[in-house]
Amino acid sequence: MTRLPYGKWGETTLQQRFITVDGNQVSYWAGKHRAHLPTLLLVHGITGDHNGLIPLAYELYDEANIILLELPGHGNSERQPLRNAHDFQVWFDHTFVALSESFPVIDWIIAHSFGCSGVIKTRRAKVILLCPVPTPSSLYRQYAWIVMRLAPLWAFFYSWKIFVWLRGAALRKVHSLEASRRIRWAGFQSHASYSQIIYQAKLVNIILDPAAFTSVSDRVKLVIAGLEDTTAQQRDSAELGMVFTGTRIEFLRGGHLLPIESPARTAHQIKRIL
Repeated sequence: MTRLPYGKWGETTLQQRFITVDGNQVSYWAGKHRAHLPTLLLVHGITGDHNGLIPLAYELYDEANIILLELPGHGNSERQPLRNAHDFQVWFDHTFVALSESFPVIDWIIAHSFGCSGVIKTRRAKVILLCPVPTPSSLYRQYAWIVMRLAPLWAFFYSWKIFVWLRGAALRKVHSLEASRRIRWAGFQSHASYSQIIYQAKLVNIILDPAAFTSVSDRVKLVIAGLEDTTAQQRDSAELGMVFTGTRIEFLRGGHLLPIESPARTAHQIKRIL
């Protein structure tokens, strides 16, 4: 069986760095800057960290500079009080400004899932959204209710390997051995503490905030969604088109973990627009 390249690639290619945003440390990972290539800022989803987008970064790296941002209370970033989508969007704007001191030109922002809620209104760079959730489905709302109210209980065993495996199996929609191995790898890389998991559970309220996707920035140039993603209420190009007016919308086989399930196919769509 072929060994996944991501761990060794991340260790040899990416370096962890820190910036201070609103008084708290923010972690990010970046590769060597190459002046002739565009720079992409990748933003992961809730309960994850930079590892979740390493498979996608691996596929994009030959044609772009990569920055992998870790959200507040995720990975090695300190927690930040975020009450709603507006707070999250302000935090991201401040973070982008701080990153610009080290990276004068950030050409594209690529956000996955929860990360989309933070970047949706920015005008500082062109934006690509992966599996955005403009309006959560009724199924996801029920899940969110359980997550927020029972967090002190399930946070005890959330990071156990058996539950990481079960979550991945439940979310996986591309039924191939490689997709399964990538999802399992990404899940096992995250080592959130109990207090981090409690903090992350509270952020689910931002996903439910109806103001998150109002006044979408005209800098959103591409939306890539999974054909079998049941997280969002918007399930086809017509429904997504009502939210992202004039934006190119592409569907790929897969679910909400599309950039982990199918990083090469996702990267192919992104490269076409860079």
